[in-house]
Amino acid sequence: MKVLFVYTNINGFHEDCYSIGLASIVAMTRQSGHEAKMVTVVTKEEYQKVLEAVNEFEPKIVGFSSVSSQFHFVKEIAALIKERYSDVITVCGGVHPTINQTCILETKSLDGIFIGESELSFAQFLEKIEQEEPYKDTDNFAWADNGKLVINKCKPLVSDLDKLPYPDKDIHSFKETLEKTGVAPFFFSRGCPYLCTYCSNHALAKVYGFHSNPTRYRSPESSVREIEEVMEKFSISSITIGDDIFGINKKWRTEFLQKYKDRIKIKFNCLLRVNVVDDEFIRLLKEAGCYRISFGVESGNDYIRNKVMKRQMKREQIVNAFALVRKYGLETTSLNIIGVPGETEEMIKDTIKLNREIRPTYSGINIFYPYKGTELGDYCFEQNLVNRELYDSFSSERRDTVLNYPVEQREMLVHYRENWEKLVYPFDLKRTFLNSARKTVAWKYLRSLKRLALNRKH
Repeated sequence: MKVLFVYTNINGFHEDCYSIGLASIVAMTRQSGHEAKMVTVVTKEEYQKVLEAVNEFEPKIVGFSSVSSQFHFVKEIAALIKERYSDVITVCGGVHPTINQTCILETKSLDGIFIGESELSFAQFLEKIEQEEPYKDTDNFAWADNGKLVINKCKPLVSDLDKLPYPDKDIHSFKETLEKTGVAPFFFSRGCPYLCTYCSNHALAKVYGFHSNPTRYRSPESSVREIEEVMEKFSISSITIGDDIFGINKKWRTEFLQKYKDRIKIKFNCLLRVNVVDDEFIRLLKEAGCYRISFGVESGNDYIRNKVMKRQMKREQIVNAFALVRKYGLETTSLNIIGVPGETEEMIKDTIKLNREIRPTYSGINIFYPYKGTELGDYCFEQNLVNRELYDSFSSERRDTVLNYPVEQREMLVHYRENWEKLVYPFDLKRTFLNSARKTVAWKYLRSLKRLALNRKH
């Protein structure tokens, strides 16, 4: 059976077009004995490319994966497909339908959505269609029944990730991402136990009836073997490990880093939280080949960071973590967010002051985007803080705001984002010059980080 996968990245925040979540579904499809093809859409003009693929490939199913800011493009493409090829089954997975299940009620052009971790469910879905059984009985599946939302039970989360195939790197755009960013992306864990209000992890946990989303891992051996397999196919000079928090499990990270040191010998970067690092951890990372660590600072204002965002992170911990990493000679990236409800310009300046104090190698900035299903996102919608008309067509995720701020406040946020580097490093002319020269590479790297979005989710 033929399955066409479509990945939209129109005016997307991430320059790369490799979705770990979708790549995992593609891999499961191929492992189940089905034929798969992939189309990536980066402009609306490329909608025609999808229709041509449907015409030539003649798939039984077209599957999308979507984050919130891409879903209106998915709806438009699905409508074009249904208009011409009404017998094709259209479905969508990803973080947006997972934490905002009512999105299926917004369109008649999608036959259903997949909720949560769906490799096993998608394989079940394909089998039902092949056997001409009712596919809407599939686990993790939801659909609209005369305007009412119907949600099936979810399969339990996969406890042993080694049982799943590696994410596909043949028909999906792994090679293109490597060429664009210069960095090979890998994810070895799923989940994050923290409850940050703007992030999808706590919302994903609720789907399964959990309070938090505990981290699960591929085994260290399976993780290293995946890298080795990729090294046999591609020339790789740098690796990014995109786990939400790298190696929060001490036993796993110790074993993984030793194997990585012995067998891989390629520089890598990773994401960490300031409250989980210590001298031994950073030393092991350095010895294994880590050259850069990224931390989510998010805000330099204690109230915004710990009350609004619920980061539960002391200022002292942030300062100490950056000092510790600097002691070992590693680069650092500080990831920040501005524009959350209740934040003033003085609070934004607090974030700039903290970044000046911790002296990161790179400082990145995002403008807050309200994801439906998250605590802070739902608050924004409930309090009518979101410009609904703008939200329904918005694709400038994290580069502009969809909140109902006065024009002056919106312009202020865009100004801070566009001038962030100059504001954080106002007197370091050498740094400013070097960072400007590196800007393309640095921002490509930053855009490959922390898919809070989490387009890697299923």
